Amino acid sequence: MTEGTDPVDSRTDREVLASKLQLLLDIVHAKGAASFTYEEIRAGLAEQGFNLTKTRWHRLLAGSPDNRWDPELLKALAYFFDVDPDYLLQRSGPVPERVEAELRLIEALRISEVEHFAARVLGEVNIDAVRAVTEALRNLPARPRPEGTTPD
Repeated sequence: MTEGTDPVDSRTDREVLASKLQLLLDIVHAKGAASFTYEEIRAGLAEQGFNLTKTRWHRLLAGSPDNRWDPELLKALAYFFDVDPDYLLQRSGPVPERVEAELRLIEALRISEVEHFAARVLGEVNIDAVRAVTEALRNLPARPRPEGTTPD
């Protein structure tokens, strides 16, 4: 990723990278597990020969402009998170299939939670209302596909 901005997305490349890293952390958390801690990430990178300071990690997550761009560190992070390095190295790097699949699973789980909530709340009122809410949730427009992904 070269430093700059995209006319469609006013964020800097470092801010885009921060969003991608946060997404990788969020996927782990959304699946019911605790997000990786700094210590776990530091240890994983240490196994690859990288020393990641807490300050550097927080600057990466914040998209800080004073953070030194280090492609080798990004490759090590990609290895740690088990994603294609291009996802972190390129502004519009392809969303890894695993990440896309996890996002779809999370989306389905959230819809399911809403359906169950609606059934509990509306079930006492009117079964037709529960069916209408369920049908509306299932017919929501598809989530926009990130750049670089292909339809199923």
